[in-house]
Amino acid sequence: MDSGVNMLCFSASYALALILEFSGLWNRLRLRRFAVLGIASAGMVAHTWFLGQRVAHAPQAPLASHQDWYLLAAWVLALVYLAAKFYHPKSSMGLFLLPAVLALVAGAQAASMTPLATFQAPRLWGRIHGVFLMLGTVAVLLGFLAGLMYLIQSHRLKHKLPTGRGLRLPSLEWLERVNSRALVAATVLVGGGFFTGVISRLAHAGEKNFIPWSDPIVLSLAAMLIWLVVAELFRLVYPAARRGRKVAYLTVAAFVFLLFVLVVMLLQDTLHTLPLVDGVGEVGL
Repeated sequence: MDSGVNMLCFSASYALALILEFSGLWNRLRLRRFAVLGIASAGMVAHTWFLGQRVAHAPQAPLASHQDWYLLAAWVLALVYLAAKFYHPKSSMGLFLLPAVLALVAGAQAASMTPLATFQAPRLWGRIHGVFLMLGTVAVLLGFLAGLMYLIQSHRLKHKLPTGRGLRLPSLEWLERVNSRALVAATVLVGGGFFTGVISRLAHAGEKNFIPWSDPIVLSLAAMLIWLVVAELFRLVYPAARRGRKVAYLTVAAFVFLLFVLVVMLLQDTLHTLPLVDGVGEVGL
């Protein structure tokens, strides 16, 4: 089956689940919740099958290209969505999580399939580098979405707006906890991804396709890591920043940096990708 058709298959499932999530703002029938879970689960099955096929045909997958990277991040976020539906079955978190999943899949459609240069580094470091950055991306996204939900819920409570109908969100305490943990996880994971990338880069020193420090992705990733470290230090040193809106604002700002990195990945000419040789990417992993 063509890869575009496969992507369309699970994208349509996630989109339909999102439509049903929107219908839940007015209709709270139990049957609708079961339908959402069934359709989203079907999308996950198709998504998993698609990634499995990529691995079967390209041993370097599913993190050997920017497209793979987007698709695996979307898969992890979709898994988080399904877990959230079981943990908070009556909440409206799907209205926030599913658009992020669909945005990542859309990014995959536009992303390059050219193998990543970091996969010419020793196999272990190349894979660790990709996994760290992919999970760091998911952590930043989760922190941003939790922060957004916190700000919305805080606004509703502050202005004494009804919270029992329509949009249902978890408690402020729960969202605050997720926010803080996501910020810590993002700092650790992006930091791990950056430094394993440095190791991969050093392994390429002097080679034809090694990645220079001036590569756009390296620079944008370094900027995001610096922000995350500063934000986490600020949160630890300044107790008031560990709670409430301040944590939410920190995760929202981290998302702005992530968005910049993702745009660079899609639009900039970067040595993170390698030229194809006879239709096959020069990857050493």
